[in-house]
Amino acid sequence: MNFPASVRKILKVALVFVFPIGAALNISETSSQPSQELEITVRLDPSAHNQSDLPKFRVELQNAGKRDLTLNLGIALANGKKQYPDALVLLITDPEGKARQFDLIGPAGVAGRLDPLILPLPVGCTFSLPVDLGKYWAAQSKEFEYKFRPGRYSIQARLTGRAVSQQEANLDVKGIALMPYWTDTATSNLLPFDINK
Repeated sequence: MNFPASVRKILKVALVFVFPIGAALNISETSSQPSQELEITVRLDPSAHNQSDLPKFRVELQNAGKRDLTLNLGIALANGKKQYPDALVLLITDPEGKARQFDLIGPAGVAGRLDPLILPLPVGCTFSLPVDLGKYWAAQSKEFEYKFRPGRYSIQARLTGRAVSQQEANLDVKGIALMPYWTDTATSNLLPFDINK
């Protein structure tokens, strides 16, 4: 199609401005994917004094992105006196190769205040959580009293981010529902471990 010179000039100018904006939007969407922002690492915790035959672990949450993150890790009771980071689950594979999800054992009942367990995680910061397998159960597979037999296992930690709704926020802290929560899913490294007894 043959356009007049004045129309061709306008089209060229429009392309000069529109193309970089489109490319920039595409780049920003790619570079700000939450799955690239939060890195999770699980490792054995040699400093933990072990009262049982089960090993202890540490799960580290690191903000490796370019923006500050706000995580909702679970629930807090009695104004934060008791905290349950139940958004973090463990994926454990037994010596026979069967994988199970282990969830944190929560409170038996809640008689008082219940709040979200909010963690601010600025760029470059790392937060570390102790993990005691004795405080987790295989609720999804209904193996509430799962017994670890001797052998080689592997463990992964998975965090699924979730926002705080207006209904979940208590009346005196309704503003926390407006925070920009990280709402993706991140999975840690796969760590083998042995149970000898």
